[in-house]
Amino acid sequence: MSRDRHFSTGPVRGGAAGWVLAMGLMAFSGAAMAQTAVPCDNQSALGADTQLRVTQQKGRALIEISRANSSGRKIDVEYGDELYTQKFGADGKVRTGFALTAEENTFVINMSEMQPVTCKVMVPDFKKFYRVILRWRDPVQFDLNIIEPGGRIGEVGHINASRPNNALNQGVGQMDVVSGVPSEGATAEMSYVVADASTIPQGGVFGFKLDYVTRGGQPEAPYCDEAPLATPQFEFITIEGGTVNARKMTVNRARCKEKIADARRLVPIRQ
Repeated sequence: MSRDRHFSTGPVRGGAAGWVLAMGLMAFSGAAMAQTAVPCDNQSALGADTQLRVTQQKGRALIEISRANSSGRKIDVEYGDELYTQKFGADGKVRTGFALTAEENTFVINMSEMQPVTCKVMVPDFKKFYRVILRWRDPVQFDLNIIEPGGRIGEVGHINASRPNNALNQGVGQMDVVSGVPSEGATAEMSYVVADASTIPQGGVFGFKLDYVTRGGQPEAPYCDEAPLATPQFEFITIEGGTVNARKMTVNRARCKEKIADARRLVPIRQ
């Protein structure tokens, strides 16, 4: 089921000011979106003071851990070449998630003073959904904007971090993974999913746009000119009918202190 792609620029909404988003996981609604539990090995070695829950939902892995006296401690999740890092909150709990890119998946959870826990996850409906993933490792904040078929920027069909469409009343898909700025060496991720690709209008046209939030509308060093963070790299992945397509790309360079026109803030991601 191939889809035509169309990219166009449009007015920007939002920016670095006031747009601060820590790691969040957008919850699906409805019985058809139910999470399924994932068994992991070596859980018995975690001890009575540690509770681990791993689930899978439409190709998204969700890890929830409760551990006494762990505030500020770190967990790492290794999934292929990706490393997802989170810290326990003051309540001794941590919650993290990421998109899965295969029907059969293995990832490893590492916590201090604990043996690694390996989880094997099947995604039985992998060929049913349509997913778009943005991944990056540089210490910056991006925002992935999806313009669904027939949608318009700032209106119905425009899905992004601030318009995740949790209730599915603004389009056919939603953001189910939204990351903040990644820790050093770790992966940050945003992911959009349509649970049932058959709900996408036939011949539908998607637009994919990137907002380099950290750079803002009038960039300053080190996010402009020849500085390393002027052109951070990201990976753009689509999953459709079980086929995964991935491309490594970089952000266009901008000049320091030169205002970026609103029409150029949302940069088309071209496939």
